[in-house]
Amino acid sequence: MSLLIDGFNLIYKFPELESFMYIDKLDEARSGLLNILRSYQRIKKGNITVVFDGKKEPSREIRSESFGSIDVYYSLDYSADYIIKQFVKKDQNPKMVTVVSSDKDIIAFIKRFGAKSITSERFAEIVNHAFEQQRLKEEKMLEEQIKVNPKITEDEISYWQKLFSQKKRNQR
Repeated sequence: MSLLIDGFNLIYKFPELESFMYIDKLDEARSGLLNILRSYQRIKKGNITVVFDGKKEPSREIRSESFGSIDVYYSLDYSADYIIKQFVKKDQNPKMVTVVSSDKDIIAFIKRFGAKSITSERFAEIVNHAFEQQRLKEEKMLEEQIKVNPKITEDEISYWQKLFSQKKRNQR
């Protein structure tokens, strides 16, 4: 799996991140998205590249950085759409790339190169579903652990009763 994500397009599909955008907390929104994607990557494995419009910081010309194993690009003077199209166009095997964006222009462009697409809305649903499945899996594992070791021997009960009754006497 190789995902190429239109960062700001996806941010608006997570309500908790969208609210940051409306109060001009761009860094929090970007960081929140990257944290969500890192958690998703731990579950599903694969390469993730995220492209954000503009600059990371107004005074710095950072073109790319890594966020764990996620590659992050800033479009600087170009649009994220342009950068995403260039990534697909120059990819040696674009059929192995899935672009996450709801931008119809991007979707039409990348299909000419055989890349797959998924809308940001649908991808957000997939991510949330993966998190829910992971949570249920962890709960089930915890239940199984409890079932595996639920018995306490009579000797253990006796030991703990003596220990607690001694502490009670010492506190008086």
